Amino acid sequence: MPATYVKEFNGYVADVPRLWFKRCDGRVFYFDELTNATVSPQVNYTEINAGWSLYPVAYLPGQSTFEMSITSGKFEADLFVMTNATEFSTNAAYAMPMTEFLIPDASRQVILDKTPAEGSIKITWPKASDSDTGYMDVISSDTPGEGEVLLDTNSSGKSRLTFHTGDIPANTAVQISYEYTVTAQEAKIDNRSSARGEAVMKYPVYGSGENCTDAAIIGYVIVRVFNARVTAQPGFDASYKNANTFQFTLAAMDAKRTDNAVYSIAYVEGA
Repeated sequence: MPATYVKEFNGYVADVPRLWFKRCDGRVFYFDELTNATVSPQVNYTEINAGWSLYPVAYLPGQSTFEMSITSGKFEADLFVMTNATEFSTNAAYAMPMTEFLIPDASRQVILDKTPAEGSIKITWPKASDSDTGYMDVISSDTPGEGEVLLDTNSSGKSRLTFHTGDIPANTAVQISYEYTVTAQEAKIDNRSSARGEAVMKYPVYGSGENCTDAAIIGYVIVRVFNARVTAQPGFDASYKNANTFQFTLAAMDAKRTDNAVYSIAYVEGA
């Protein structure tokens, strides 16, 4: 971001802030690895033209906005629960997807890496002909018949599949997709609610390094928004071998204060 000169400190703002967000329920969220933070106040004016003047005689303040566009460079689960006004809870039977490509042995058997949940196995393989469906999902508890596969466990307790003779061509890799259960922390999002609370951004102010001294933090600029609503939720925008960033937007709301203030800017000296 471009450096900003601050007369009171005789220094520069040349870094991203740290962010605190105090949600309405009292929980405080903290983010210290932002890559971008844009604060955009805007006032829309109503133009008044009257008399013989060629220019407006007045500009009346109209609708105002104050937005903070935030980008975090680190994945933090708290970011999603904060912005969606929700919480994580323990799900002891979370369905984790799994796909393996295995070649049946001489006994027409394959060993699975995980224990599949009941009824979750889907099996596909290259079609041998137009009449071949190329998939099966019937699990037999007895000797497998045509189009069936037996699920049991081997001597090591691993899940094992046994195919019917002739169902799978020799040396053919079979795609086996299934789900297995794990314990996970899960936040359920309805995409209809968003968080509201107080947002505080703390910017470091650097000295100019004059008089043969090193440039260093000489104070801080604190931007405090008294009442803000999350108006844009973070998502995932990943690309190959590049760090994913997470963006969200906070918009100021009327804080219903007696002084009508929406936000404040404070200068604090000292490191």
